[in-house]
Amino acid sequence: MLQLIDLHLHLPGTVRAHTLAELATKNGVELPMPADHLYPRINSDPTEEEKGKGPWFPLLRVYELISASLRTREDFSRVVYEALEDGLRNSNLCYAELAFSPSVHMQAGVEYKEMAAGISDGFARARETLGVDGRAIAAVNREDSGQVAVQLVETVIEHSNDDIVGIGLDFYELAGMPEKFAEAFHLAGEHKLYRTAHAGEHAPTAETVATAIDLLGCDRIDHGYQILRDPKIVERCAELGTVFNVAFTTSRRALIQWRKDSVVAMVEAGLRISINSDDPALFPTTLRREMDLASEVVPGKTEAWFVSNSIDAAFISDVDKRRLRNRVLGG
Repeated sequence: MLQLIDLHLHLPGTVRAHTLAELATKNGVELPMPADHLYPRINSDPTEEEKGKGPWFPLLRVYELISASLRTREDFSRVVYEALEDGLRNSNLCYAELAFSPSVHMQAGVEYKEMAAGISDGFARARETLGVDGRAIAAVNREDSGQVAVQLVETVIEHSNDDIVGIGLDFYELAGMPEKFAEAFHLAGEHKLYRTAHAGEHAPTAETVATAIDLLGCDRIDHGYQILRDPKIVERCAELGTVFNVAFTTSRRALIQWRKDSVVAMVEAGLRISINSDDPALFPTTLRREMDLASEVVPGKTEAWFVSNSIDAAFISDVDKRRLRNRVLGG
């Protein structure tokens, strides 16, 4: 069985239920119900039929509770390590890129340098004891202003960290279109930070994908399913070899089949796809399960094809990519 790579993995979405329970208690965060009951109740946009089976909690509301429970360097170190430990145990993970949202924690009074140090601590421990490697992506909260995004990138640059290698753009897509963050992403590019963005996930247009590539300078795209609305943009991204980091499982339960159908259509259109777990602790799923789904719905592509795309899209140097390729695919 191949070792797997996860490029689209949100740190809050990896936190174990019992870890959340312990951290919430320690840091004085009141949960609406016990964490192990809360997680199965995540459903961001229930259908009329699903509403009768509630109560449900939107994913971003649970994100808020988890984020509020991460207060110290040790808290961040713990959840990073546990994310990689779970990935290894459940999916034979060998490399992951974890996205976190610094502004959410900074607004709660957590210093950036503390969370960054904790993230590095977690990676160091995972490398030493698990043999699993990783990097982190400091994600802009698209609900923030463009100026807050610029300040975030300035903070990342000021506190340069070998483990925090890129900038992302997360949360609900319609809350902040990519052009709003052009200045922040240009600054990140000037300082050699990798760039990615959630695009073509919620907004019913392919244009956000084009904007993320052309205006923000993104090296890859997270999700991207709505690109199918514009064959010309599909053709261009196929020619560019843009990698789309997709995940089948979502907090919008009713959209899971749509996600599957979209990924199949993207592959059939000649787009490059990597398979990821997104928020495995919360949905719940595993990277292994997502890869098995890929093999089921896209039988014409091997696991090695998906993993090779992940290696090419990873936010690491060409030398490190060659080492990772040798480790996973044998050259």
